[in-house]
Amino acid sequence: MKPTPLSHFMGKESNRVKSGPAVKSIFLPFIIALSLSAFPVLAAPVPGGVALLSPSDRSFVETGLVTLVVRMDDKVINDVKVTLNGKEQDAAGNPAGSFHIAFDEIRLSPGMNSLKITGYKDGKRVTEKDCLLFFRSDLDPIAGTPPSGFARYWFHTANNEKVCTPCHRLDFTGTAENPAEPGKSPCHACHRKLMANYRFVHGPAAVWSCTACHETRGSGRKLAVLQPDEKVCLPCHENDWRKKKYLHGPTAAGGCTACHNPHASNENYFLRLNTSDLCVACHDDIASKPHVISGFSGVAGHPVRKSPDPFNPGRDFTCASCHNPHASDFPLMLSGDHSSMFQYCQSCHKM
Repeated sequence: MKPTPLSHFMGKESNRVKSGPAVKSIFLPFIIALSLSAFPVLAAPVPGGVALLSPSDRSFVETGLVTLVVRMDDKVINDVKVTLNGKEQDAAGNPAGSFHIAFDEIRLSPGMNSLKITGYKDGKRVTEKDCLLFFRSDLDPIAGTPPSGFARYWFHTANNEKVCTPCHRLDFTGTAENPAEPGKSPCHACHRKLMANYRFVHGPAAVWSCTACHETRGSGRKLAVLQPDEKVCLPCHENDWRKKKYLHGPTAAGGCTACHNPHASNENYFLRLNTSDLCVACHDDIASKPHVISGFSGVAGHPVRKSPDPFNPGRDFTCASCHNPHASDFPLMLSGDHSSMFQYCQSCHKM
Protein backbone atom coordinates (compact mmCIF):
# COMPACT_ATOMS: atom_id res chain seq x y z
CA MET A 1 0.00 0.00 0.00
CA LYS A 2 1.36 3.43 -0.93
CA PRO A 3 -0.74 6.06 0.91
CA THR A 4 -0.84 9.57 -0.46
CA PRO A 5 0.96 12.20 1.66
CA LEU A 6 -1.12 15.21 2.67
CA SER A 7 1.20 17.42 0.62
CA HIS A 8 -0.28 15.79 -2.48
CA PHE A 9 -3.60 17.46 -1.73
CA MET A 10 -2.18 20.83 -0.74
CA GLY A 11 0.79 21.54 -2.97
CA LYS A 12 -0.53 21.49 -6.55
CA GLU A 13 -2.02 24.49 -8.28
CA SER A 14 -4.75 24.20 -10.87
CA ASN A 15 -3.62 24.13 -14.48
CA ARG A 16 -6.49 26.44 -15.39
CA VAL A 17 -6.26 29.10 -12.66
CA LYS A 18 -3.00 30.80 -11.72
CA SER A 19 -3.01 31.82 -8.07
CA GLY A 20 -1.30 34.99 -6.97
CA PRO A 21 0.00 35.66 -3.44
CA ALA A 22 -3.27 37.32 -2.36
CA VAL A 23 -5.39 34.43 -3.61
CA LYS A 24 -3.09 31.94 -1.89
CA SER A 25 -3.30 33.81 1.39
CA ILE A 26 -7.11 33.62 1.30
CA PHE A 27 -7.61 30.10 0.08
CA LEU A 28 -4.65 28.15 1.51
CA PRO A 29 -6.05 27.97 5.08
CA PHE A 30 -9.39 26.85 3.62
CA ILE A 31 -7.71 24.15 1.52
CA ILE A 32 -5.73 22.91 4.50
CA ALA A 33 -8.83 22.78 6.69
CA LEU A 34 -10.79 20.98 3.98
CA SER A 35 -7.99 18.45 3.53
CA LEU A 36 -7.77 17.73 7.24
CA SER A 37 -11.54 17.30 7.56
CA ALA A 38 -11.66 15.02 4.51
CA PHE A 39 -8.88 12.80 5.85
CA PRO A 40 -9.16 12.91 9.66
CA VAL A 41 -7.12 9.72 10.07
CA LEU A 42 -4.20 11.28 8.21
CA ALA A 43 -4.36 14.43 10.30
CA ALA A 44 -4.65 12.77 13.71
CA PRO A 45 -1.57 13.12 15.91
CA VAL A 46 0.32 9.95 16.79
CA PRO A 47 1.59 9.69 20.38
CA GLY A 48 5.26 8.79 20.25
CA GLY A 49 5.30 9.13 16.46
CA VAL A 50 4.16 5.58 15.63
CA ALA A 51 1.09 3.38 16.27
CA LEU A 52 -0.32 0.04 15.19
CA LEU A 53 -3.72 0.68 13.62
CA SER A 54 -4.65 -2.73 12.27
CA PRO A 55 -5.03 -5.16 13.89
CA SER A 56 -5.23 -3.25 17.15
CA ASP A 57 -2.88 -4.05 20.00
CA ARG A 58 -4.04 -6.89 22.30
CA SER A 59 -6.51 -8.35 19.86
CA PHE A 60 -6.99 -11.89 18.60
CA VAL A 61 -7.59 -13.18 15.09
CA GLU A 62 -8.49 -16.57 13.66
CA THR A 63 -6.38 -16.46 10.55
CA GLY A 64 -2.65 -17.01 10.25
CA LEU A 65 -2.10 -14.23 7.72
CA VAL A 66 -2.71 -10.61 8.66
CA THR A 67 -1.85 -7.27 7.11
CA LEU A 68 -0.37 -4.82 9.59
CA VAL A 69 -1.14 -1.14 9.08
CA VAL A 70 1.20 1.21 10.94
CA ARG A 71 0.59 4.94 11.28
CA MET A 72 3.57 7.25 11.56
CA ASP A 73 3.97 10.95 12.23
CA ASP A 74 6.48 12.16 9.67
CA LYS A 75 7.31 15.17 11.82
CA VAL A 76 8.76 12.79 14.40
CA ILE A 77 10.04 9.86 12.29
CA ASN A 78 10.59 9.08 8.62
CA ASP A 79 11.10 5.31 8.66
CA VAL A 80 9.52 2.34 10.41
CA LYS A 81 10.64 -1.22 11.02
CA VAL A 82 8.49 -4.04 12.40
CA THR A 83 9.70 -7.29 13.91
CA LEU A 84 7.39 -10.22 14.58
CA ASN A 85 8.62 -12.70 17.18
CA GLY A 86 12.12 -11.33 16.61
CA LYS A 87 12.05 -11.50 12.79
CA GLU A 88 12.03 -8.31 10.73
CA GLN A 89 9.10 -7.95 8.32
CA ASP A 90 9.09 -6.44 4.83
CA ALA A 91 6.84 -3.44 4.17
CA ALA A 92 4.56 -3.56 1.12
CA GLY A 93 5.93 -0.25 -0.11
CA ASN A 94 8.60 2.34 0.63
CA PRO A 95 7.69 3.72 4.06
CA ALA A 96 9.57 7.00 3.63
CA GLY A 97 7.16 9.92 3.28
CA SER A 98 4.02 7.84 3.87
CA PHE A 99 1.44 8.35 6.58
CA HIS A 100 0.56 4.66 6.67
CA ILE A 101 2.80 1.67 6.04
CA ALA A 102 1.37 -1.75 5.26
CA PHE A 103 3.21 -4.93 6.16
CA ASP A 104 1.52 -7.23 3.72
CA GLU A 105 0.03 -10.54 4.93
CA ILE A 106 2.54 -11.50 7.59
CA ARG A 107 2.31 -15.01 9.03
CA LEU A 108 1.43 -15.39 12.68
CA SER A 109 2.24 -18.40 14.82
CA PRO A 110 -0.60 -20.06 16.76
CA GLY A 111 -0.90 -18.46 20.19
CA MET A 112 0.78 -15.25 21.30
CA ASN A 113 2.76 -13.13 18.84
CA SER A 114 5.03 -10.29 19.89
CA LEU A 115 5.37 -7.22 17.66
CA LYS A 116 7.97 -4.50 18.03
CA ILE A 117 7.44 -1.31 16.01
CA THR A 118 10.51 0.91 15.81
CA GLY A 119 10.51 4.45 14.44
CA TYR A 120 13.62 6.09 12.98
CA LYS A 121 14.51 9.66 12.08
CA ASP A 122 17.23 9.87 9.43
CA GLY A 123 18.50 6.43 10.40
CA LYS A 124 18.49 7.08 14.16
CA ARG A 125 16.10 5.13 16.40
CA VAL A 126 13.84 7.56 18.24
CA THR A 127 10.79 5.55 19.35
CA GLU A 128 9.71 1.98 19.98
CA LYS A 129 6.36 0.35 20.70
CA ASP A 130 5.55 -3.21 21.77
CA CYS A 131 2.26 -4.81 20.70
CA LEU A 132 0.68 -8.23 21.15
CA LEU A 133 -1.51 -10.26 18.80
CA PHE A 134 -3.02 -13.66 19.53
CA PHE A 135 -3.72 -16.18 16.75
CA ARG A 136 -6.53 -18.38 18.11
CA SER A 137 -6.57 -21.89 16.65
CA ASP A 138 -8.38 -25.05 17.70
CA LEU A 139 -5.58 -27.04 16.09
CA ASP A 140 -2.94 -26.05 18.61
CA PRO A 141 -3.13 -27.11 22.28
CA ILE A 142 -1.92 -23.74 23.59
CA ALA A 143 -3.81 -21.48 21.18
CA GLY A 144 -7.44 -22.45 21.72
CA THR A 145 -8.38 -19.73 24.20
CA PRO A 146 -7.35 -16.06 23.93
CA PRO A 147 -5.94 -14.44 27.07
CA SER A 148 -8.13 -12.24 29.22
CA GLY A 149 -8.36 -8.71 27.86
CA PHE A 150 -7.91 -9.66 24.21
CA ALA A 151 -10.82 -8.81 21.86
CA ARG A 152 -11.73 -10.39 18.52
CA TYR A 153 -10.53 -8.19 15.66
CA TRP A 154 -12.30 -7.71 12.33
CA PHE A 155 -10.85 -5.24 9.85
CA HIS A 156 -13.77 -4.74 7.47
CA THR A 157 -15.94 -2.36 9.48
CA ALA A 158 -16.80 1.18 8.41
CA ASN A 159 -14.68 2.69 11.16
CA ASN A 160 -11.56 0.58 10.48
CA GLU A 161 -11.74 1.08 6.72
CA LYS A 162 -11.38 4.86 7.14
CA VAL A 163 -7.64 4.27 7.41
CA CYS A 164 -7.40 2.94 3.87
CA THR A 165 -10.31 4.41 1.86
CA PRO A 166 -8.44 7.65 0.96
CA CYS A 167 -6.29 5.53 -1.37
CA HIS A 168 -8.01 2.14 -1.71
CA ARG A 169 -11.41 1.18 -3.05
CA LEU A 170 -13.20 -0.75 -0.32
CA ASP A 171 -16.76 -0.62 -1.63
CA PHE A 172 -17.48 -4.23 -2.60
CA THR A 173 -21.16 -3.89 -3.55
CA GLY A 174 -20.37 -3.67 -7.27
CA THR A 175 -17.67 -6.32 -7.25
CA ALA A 176 -18.33 -9.06 -9.80
CA GLU A 177 -18.67 -12.57 -8.45
CA ASN A 178 -16.49 -13.75 -11.34
CA PRO A 179 -14.26 -10.78 -12.24
CA ALA A 180 -12.92 -10.70 -15.78
CA GLU A 181 -9.62 -9.30 -14.49
CA PRO A 182 -8.95 -10.89 -11.08
CA GLY A 183 -5.92 -8.67 -10.49
CA LYS A 184 -8.23 -5.64 -10.37
CA SER A 185 -10.37 -7.10 -7.60
CA PRO A 186 -10.39 -4.74 -4.60
CA CYS A 187 -9.43 -7.80 -2.52
CA HIS A 188 -6.29 -8.57 -4.53
CA ALA A 189 -4.11 -5.67 -3.33
CA CYS A 190 -4.17 -6.75 0.33
CA HIS A 191 -4.88 -10.47 0.14
CA ARG A 192 -2.83 -11.72 -2.78
CA LYS A 193 -0.64 -13.82 -0.47
CA LEU A 194 -3.68 -15.87 0.58
CA MET A 195 -3.15 -17.89 -2.58
CA ALA A 196 0.56 -17.40 -3.20
CA ASN A 197 2.99 -20.31 -3.13
CA TYR A 198 0.49 -23.03 -2.25
CA ARG A 199 0.13 -26.38 -4.02
CA PHE A 200 -3.65 -26.26 -4.08
CA VAL A 201 -5.95 -23.26 -4.45
CA HIS A 202 -9.71 -23.46 -3.98
CA GLY A 203 -11.63 -22.68 -7.17
CA PRO A 204 -13.43 -19.44 -6.18
CA ALA A 205 -10.29 -18.10 -4.52
CA ALA A 206 -8.12 -18.91 -7.54
CA VAL A 207 -10.17 -16.57 -9.75
CA TRP A 208 -10.74 -13.98 -6.99
CA SER A 209 -14.45 -14.72 -6.89
CA CYS A 210 -14.47 -13.60 -3.27
CA THR A 211 -18.10 -12.47 -3.20
CA ALA A 212 -19.22 -15.99 -4.10
CA CYS A 213 -18.65 -16.78 -0.41
CA HIS A 214 -18.32 -13.41 1.34
CA GLU A 215 -21.32 -11.14 1.88
CA THR A 216 -20.94 -7.65 0.42
CA ARG A 217 -23.85 -6.08 2.29
CA GLY A 218 -25.06 -5.95 5.84
CA SER A 219 -24.66 -3.69 8.84
CA GLY A 220 -21.59 -3.74 11.01
CA ARG A 221 -18.91 -6.13 9.73
CA LYS A 222 -18.60 -6.44 5.96
CA LEU A 223 -17.51 -9.48 3.95
CA ALA A 224 -18.74 -11.90 6.59
CA VAL A 225 -19.46 -15.53 5.70
CA LEU A 226 -22.77 -17.23 6.45
CA GLN A 227 -22.67 -19.46 9.51
CA PRO A 228 -22.39 -22.34 9.93
CA ASP A 229 -19.84 -22.90 7.15
CA GLU A 230 -21.95 -25.57 5.44
CA LYS A 231 -24.40 -22.87 4.29
CA VAL A 232 -21.64 -21.62 2.00
CA CYS A 233 -19.95 -24.94 1.19
CA LEU A 234 -22.85 -27.33 0.54
CA PRO A 235 -24.40 -25.53 -2.45
CA CYS A 236 -21.24 -26.48 -4.39
CA HIS A 237 -20.06 -29.54 -2.46
CA GLU A 238 -23.11 -31.76 -2.42
CA ASN A 239 -23.02 -34.76 -0.11
CA ASP A 240 -25.21 -37.28 1.63
CA TRP A 241 -23.52 -37.04 5.02
CA ARG A 242 -26.74 -36.19 6.84
CA LYS A 243 -28.14 -39.58 5.89
CA LYS A 244 -25.39 -41.43 7.74
CA LYS A 245 -25.87 -42.86 11.23
CA TYR A 246 -22.73 -41.28 12.69
CA LEU A 247 -21.45 -37.76 12.06
CA HIS A 248 -18.03 -36.44 12.94
CA GLY A 249 -18.24 -33.45 15.30
CA PRO A 250 -17.21 -30.70 12.83
CA THR A 251 -19.53 -32.21 10.19
CA ALA A 252 -22.47 -32.32 12.59
CA ALA A 253 -21.86 -28.66 13.50
CA GLY A 254 -21.45 -27.61 9.85
CA GLY A 255 -17.92 -26.42 10.63
CA CYS A 256 -16.12 -27.25 7.39
CA THR A 257 -13.33 -24.72 7.92
CA ALA A 258 -12.28 -26.33 11.20
CA CYS A 259 -10.36 -28.81 9.04
CA HIS A 260 -10.31 -27.25 5.56
CA ASN A 261 -8.75 -23.94 4.55
CA PRO A 262 -11.29 -22.27 2.23
CA HIS A 263 -8.60 -20.42 0.27
CA ALA A 264 -5.50 -22.56 -0.28
CA SER A 265 -3.29 -25.22 1.26
CA ASN A 266 -0.26 -27.40 0.66
CA GLU A 267 -2.26 -30.45 1.76
CA ASN A 268 -4.72 -32.52 -0.25
CA TYR A 269 -8.37 -31.47 0.07
CA PHE A 270 -7.23 -28.05 1.37
CA LEU A 271 -6.62 -29.51 4.82
CA ARG A 272 -5.10 -27.17 7.37
CA LEU A 273 -2.52 -29.78 8.41
CA ASN A 274 -1.28 -33.17 7.31
CA THR A 275 -4.17 -35.61 7.82
CA SER A 276 -2.82 -37.43 10.87
CA ASP A 277 -1.52 -34.21 12.46
CA LEU A 278 -4.93 -32.66 11.90
CA CYS A 279 -6.72 -35.52 13.64
CA VAL A 280 -4.29 -35.70 16.55
CA ALA A 281 -4.75 -31.96 17.13
CA CYS A 282 -8.15 -32.83 18.62
CA HIS A 283 -7.72 -36.53 19.40
CA ASP A 284 -4.49 -36.11 21.33
CA ASP A 285 -4.96 -39.39 23.19
CA ILE A 286 -4.07 -41.20 19.94
CA ALA A 287 -0.57 -39.75 20.14
CA SER A 288 -0.05 -40.62 23.78
CA LYS A 289 -0.92 -44.34 23.88
CA PRO A 290 -1.03 -47.36 21.57
CA HIS A 291 -3.88 -47.08 19.12
CA VAL A 292 -6.58 -49.78 18.83
CA ILE A 293 -4.63 -52.73 20.32
CA SER A 294 -1.07 -53.56 21.16
CA GLY A 295 0.69 -55.94 18.84
CA PHE A 296 1.88 -59.36 19.82
CA SER A 297 5.03 -57.76 21.16
CA GLY A 298 2.87 -55.98 23.72
CA VAL A 299 4.54 -52.66 22.89
CA ALA A 300 3.58 -51.11 19.59
CA GLY A 301 0.03 -50.12 18.69
CA HIS A 302 -1.56 -49.75 15.28
CA PRO A 303 0.29 -47.23 13.07
CA VAL A 304 -1.48 -44.01 12.24
CA ARG A 305 1.00 -42.56 9.73
CA LYS A 306 3.95 -43.14 7.40
CA SER A 307 3.29 -46.81 6.58
CA PRO A 308 2.08 -47.59 3.03
CA ASP A 309 -1.69 -47.32 2.68
CA PRO A 310 -3.09 -50.72 1.58
CA PHE A 311 -6.28 -49.08 0.30
CA ASN A 312 -4.50 -46.35 -1.70
CA PRO A 313 -1.25 -47.56 -3.29
CA GLY A 314 1.39 -44.86 -3.46
CA ARG A 315 0.00 -42.94 -0.49
CA ASP A 316 1.01 -42.84 3.15
CA PHE A 317 -1.22 -44.46 5.72
CA THR A 318 -3.18 -41.88 7.78
CA CYS A 319 -6.11 -41.81 10.15
CA ALA A 320 -8.40 -41.33 7.15
CA SER A 321 -7.27 -44.67 5.73
CA CYS A 322 -9.59 -46.35 8.24
CA HIS A 323 -11.89 -43.57 9.46
CA ASN A 324 -14.19 -41.42 7.35
CA PRO A 325 -13.55 -37.85 8.49
CA HIS A 326 -17.11 -36.72 7.72
CA ALA A 327 -19.67 -39.45 8.42
CA SER A 328 -20.20 -43.20 8.49
CA ASP A 329 -22.84 -45.87 9.02
CA PHE A 330 -20.44 -47.73 11.29
CA PRO A 331 -19.22 -47.06 14.84
CA LEU A 332 -15.91 -45.23 15.23
CA MET A 333 -16.50 -43.57 11.86
CA LEU A 334 -14.99 -46.57 10.07
CA SER A 335 -15.00 -46.47 6.29
CA GLY A 336 -16.10 -49.18 3.88
CA ASP A 337 -18.73 -51.88 4.17
CA HIS A 338 -18.42 -54.53 6.86
CA SER A 339 -20.57 -56.40 9.35
CA SER A 340 -18.17 -56.53 12.30
CA MET A 341 -14.94 -55.03 13.59
CA PHE A 342 -13.16 -58.34 13.05
CA GLN A 343 -14.27 -58.41 9.42
CA TYR A 344 -13.05 -54.84 9.01
CA CYS A 345 -9.60 -55.75 10.35
CA GLN A 346 -9.46 -58.63 7.88
CA SER A 347 -9.56 -56.10 5.05
CA CYS A 348 -5.80 -55.77 5.64
CA HIS A 349 -4.88 -58.48 8.09
CA LYS A 350 -5.53 -61.89 6.59
CA MET A 351 -5.88 -64.37 9.42
